Amino acid sequence: MKTDRKRWLILLMALLVCVVAMAGVPKRPNPPKLVNDLANVLVNDAVLEDTLERFAHTTSNQICVVTLHDLEGYEPSEMAYKIGQEWGVGDKRFNNGVVLLIKPKTATSSGKVFIATGYGVEGVLPDALCRRIIENKLIPAFRNNDYEAGVWDALAVMMPILKGEYDAEELLEEEDEMGGDDVIAIILFLAIFFFILYRNSNNGGSSGSSGRNTGTWGGPIIFTGGSGWGSGGSSWGGGSSWGGFGGGSFGGGGAGGSW
Repeated sequence: MKTDRKRWLILLMALLVCVVAMAGVPKRPNPPKLVNDLANVLVNDAVLEDTLERFAHTTSNQICVVTLHDLEGYEPSEMAYKIGQEWGVGDKRFNNGVVLLIKPKTATSSGKVFIATGYGVEGVLPDALCRRIIENKLIPAFRNNDYEAGVWDALAVMMPILKGEYDAEELLEEEDEMGGDDVIAIILFLAIFFFILYRNSNNGGSSGSSGRNTGTWGGPIIFTGGSGWGSGGSSWGGGSSWGGFGGGSFGGGGAGGSW
């Protein structure tokens, strides 16, 4: 009788372990991908993937976008940190990974979003800026069910800052002093200016019959509208060997929101 009870207890424990394992953090993608649209809300995720791979290849900073149907009982921050840590987003030497986690809104649950920053970029992308990006870029687009536009708008802020083209603290101070619209107008002007320089410098710089851009410049292509940056194709060129996740670590940096 005791033997049967012990067998049932062992079987129950094994079943519990299996259930917990199935309901945990999604497995690290193989082959590795920086855009993991598990909730199927991104229309053109291939262009996003190409953009983020090239950004990772040229800067070593890795931004990983993950959409999930369900957070499996985790808080958004906890799930984002676990994904960043277990997948190893970012370079191990610099811990320069960022996880943009999105749980879309449904008829029975609210939408959740969280930007988790690795140890090495917490100062570059401070919590206050992450919160501003969520409130001003992500959630307004997500409320219209335009998840891709929100992601592009967020990247248009994060990528130049991670490249060192803008200082987050100065940007926040200027936005508070001048108003968000004025700051956006200035950044947009600079973006167009650098984009024109980039296009002119590459008119005679491509080689081969394909005409593909061989440069690695990734200037601040910043637009206020979500469709402007992504719908026409990636400005970073096609394909790159980014090398996969590098074992980056995450602590507690970032911010979240809901709608």
